[in-house]
Amino acid sequence: MEQMAVLVILVILAAIVLFVTEWLPLPVTAMGVAVCFYLIGAIDASTALKSFSSSTTMIIAAMAIIGEAVFRTGGADKIGHLLTKVSKGERQLMFAIVMFSGIMSGFLSNTGAAALLIALILGMCASTGMKRSKLMYPVIVGCCFGGGITIVGTTSGPFLRETLENLGIGETMSFFEFAPLSLLLLLVSALYMATIGYKLLPDQPANESSYHDSTGGEKDFSDIPKWKTTLSLCLMVGTFLGMIFEDQIGIPLHFIAIIGAMIAVGARCITVKEASHAIPVSGIIIYAAMVPVAEAMTNSGAADLIADGALKVLGNVGSPVLILCLIFLIITPLTNFMSNAATIILFTPIALIVAETLGIGPKAILIAVRFAASIAVATPVAMPANSMAVEPGGYRFIDYLKPGLPLTLICVVVSIVYIAVAYPLS
Repeated sequence: MEQMAVLVILVILAAIVLFVTEWLPLPVTAMGVAVCFYLIGAIDASTALKSFSSSTTMIIAAMAIIGEAVFRTGGADKIGHLLTKVSKGERQLMFAIVMFSGIMSGFLSNTGAAALLIALILGMCASTGMKRSKLMYPVIVGCCFGGGITIVGTTSGPFLRETLENLGIGETMSFFEFAPLSLLLLLVSALYMATIGYKLLPDQPANESSYHDSTGGEKDFSDIPKWKTTLSLCLMVGTFLGMIFEDQIGIPLHFIAIIGAMIAVGARCITVKEASHAIPVSGIIIYAAMVPVAEAMTNSGAADLIADGALKVLGNVGSPVLILCLIFLIITPLTNFMSNAATIILFTPIALIVAETLGIGPKAILIAVRFAASIAVATPVAMPANSMAVEPGGYRFIDYLKPGLPLTLICVVVSIVYIAVAYPLS
């Protein structure tokens, strides 16, 4: 088992090198990871490929089709011109996108919020001439930090609350427990993107010949029937509302998105060919092929190997603030290459053992684990939303690292200071 664990870690390290250098296209590297895990026996064949038919994949594809319909019928053009009147330029719009996507993610799944906004902004950029390479990354930044506005914004929130309550010490987490720090990180990241981050994002997408901006200039939608424009906009708004009220309606998110896409094509808002072209295949491959990383690490024992090493490091430190720093130092890089939820589940018991051993408040430690595992903006494989932005933004791996690493460092410092001040460490 230990030999397989080492092999899994070596595969991940090799993948990181290939991702950073891009000696191979990102989708090829991602698929290579899944195939290698299967060949060494860390996962079975069905696990390696199951995410290609997952609900997240369906949301990505369906929302891309709806977004294409909004663009093709001129709906994005109307929204784009309205936004350009409110925002004086791309920097102000980047600030607004981070805040808006963050607020949406607080009440909607990160994947759903990102899919809606990426599809909308892609069409808007094509209509107004704004740079999609500048405006796609802010969407994932907002989605990353906005999910913590409510404790149910991500799957990790209820898990951490239940874990704390099960300790039997009379503590719990409120519905808005994560909101103050999440909103603070959201504001900080919005300001960062409108200033430093703007300069660090590419001026031109790597896939310049793809997507709508290949034609250059603004488009004329005067020949499009108004009912098509109205229908496409209603589909996008209706899909958004359907996702918000998913529980009340009783229809899962991905089916809501699929129904919207079906109507868009069935009503001839776009053709089947246009719908097929709109689906971000590269992003889907990168996302789906990297999902098995967490399971491969668990099955092979690699996760336990890393966890044991982390426990030894943390257990030998006496300062509570230094413990917080090490938690972020260990967890944040890892969560940029595997599922946030899986990272939290992996490190929660370790953090609680350290808290009990050193007499540190368990709530503070759990909050630290949650936010350390949620600063996932430095790679295109950190979250589904990150992968979704690769193709529409025309990004390479390095295009995530350049703005993502400084932002990660800033958010880590802000998080540590906030947790040390807001929560009793002893």
